[in-house]
Amino acid sequence: MGYRDLRTFVQDLEARGKLYRYQDEINKETELIPFYRVQMRGLPDQERKVFLFENVAGASRKEYDMSVLAGCYGASETILGLALGCETYPEMLERWCEAVARPIPPVLVKSGPVQEEVHSGKEIQELGLDEFPVPVEEPGFSGMIRTGLPMITKDPVTGVRNVGTYNGFFRARDRIACGIAPMRAAMAYHWQAARKRSEPLPLAIVIGCSPGVMLTSSAEIPYGMDEIAIGGALDGHAVEMVPCKTIPLEVPAHAEAVIEGFLSTEVMEPRLPFGEYPGYLNAEMNLIPVMRVTAVTHRKNAMFTPVIVGFPPSDTNVVWGFAHSGLLYQHLTRDCRLPVEEVYFPQIGGAANFCLVRVKEGVPQETVKEILNQAGMQEGGRAKYTVVVDSDINLRDPELLVWVLSFRTQPSEDIIVVEQGGTGGLDPSAAPSGSGRGKTSSTRGRGQYSRVLINATRKWPYPPVALPRKEYMEKALELWRRRGDLPAPHMAEPWHGYELGYWPPELQAYADLIAQGDYLKVGEETAKLQEKVR
Repeated sequence: MGYRDLRTFVQDLEARGKLYRYQDEINKETELIPFYRVQMRGLPDQERKVFLFENVAGASRKEYDMSVLAGCYGASETILGLALGCETYPEMLERWCEAVARPIPPVLVKSGPVQEEVHSGKEIQELGLDEFPVPVEEPGFSGMIRTGLPMITKDPVTGVRNVGTYNGFFRARDRIACGIAPMRAAMAYHWQAARKRSEPLPLAIVIGCSPGVMLTSSAEIPYGMDEIAIGGALDGHAVEMVPCKTIPLEVPAHAEAVIEGFLSTEVMEPRLPFGEYPGYLNAEMNLIPVMRVTAVTHRKNAMFTPVIVGFPPSDTNVVWGFAHSGLLYQHLTRDCRLPVEEVYFPQIGGAANFCLVRVKEGVPQETVKEILNQAGMQEGGRAKYTVVVDSDINLRDPELLVWVLSFRTQPSEDIIVVEQGGTGGLDPSAAPSGSGRGKTSSTRGRGQYSRVLINATRKWPYPPVALPRKEYMEKALELWRRRGDLPAPHMAEPWHGYELGYWPPELQAYADLIAQGDYLKVGEETAKLQEKVR
């Protein structure tokens, strides 16, 4: 049902043929991520694999003791489904709702594999972060190397824990610039509370956690809910937590590695260009707080787990898209009890700016409007475009989206533009790059940021989809496969015709006669319907 640690998941992936061991030497600065990107831009979802780079070298070090495990969280939706023990996306969404409804609290243990090796004090100054084979993500453009992994903090007053997936930019063996957004819990609550006390904030970066913990740390879970507990429910068991060595926090005992330290409440420094989820470089020089590293702990033969961002498809967009989909699906089906079958944030929309909702069959228009309103305006959803479609539409087929927008909408009645206010965040259409230290502080923005709500459902019965009925297409597929010298077809939905509400019996009778080869009989019937021209 789930995995206790990443290594168990890797073993299962290899048994399923979903792991590729790359054993030749590979350069982490110039070769590793470009090689991994080949499959992300060149193979369909179901054919992608997780890559284990076992012989990593770089410009500063000829070789590393650690390997690099790329794609273990988000190489594809197929792999993400395997991590959750699910076969379909709707099943994954239901699994999410169950985990949120019945979290499994973590348990504290005295020791764990993540602390098989402990480095602190002088070792941090001599080696520290250089122990990690962190790859360059966009060689020729990236101005940094980073971790995009769970960071754990606690409120110094209340003790409330938060786990969020944020960027950590390596700057020295003992220094990381932490790209934690100012509105996130770690900054809005914990960092501010520590700042009022004139104290640095203890922070732990977790490398190679279980799939469930990675997913929940990537979601905007309401503040106060324990992401570790929800992650444990996704994994199917309580997460074992072990006390850190140099800071007052607990971390997953079976993770691959942990970076411990203190986040300054006094010093910030600018980040440099790196690929972000919209598919463009983030070239803003935002000021972000600095972490002083106090310890590095890890398992023997640890695996570093990069989580790639940049142009979709990417690891981040797979994980973040599911997190957004799970949260909204939970809101619509559980909180609002609305008849929704699936929610999907396509990767090409940054897994955030484009939201698709598929409703159940026969939903009345008043209910569709309520679904659209709830989906488009829910706090935290932030989708620029929200489109609600009928139950017969595959949310992963962009051609079907063009189809429904073309023939199931009237723009004057079915498209609503909502002036939201605020800014566009990392959306480069909101303001020119370099116009401020981040889009949120831009002085040349385009004013009000808006959302578009689209009702792309059928408003009344439609005639059938113009393809042969299912039984005829099934027979055709059988004939095709018998040939043996034709390529295997990958049928896209819809691959057969089906009724959509308007199909009178007399029209079916004509169709039956035509299929039987009796067009003359049809002609006799239509002759009875002739009228003189007036």
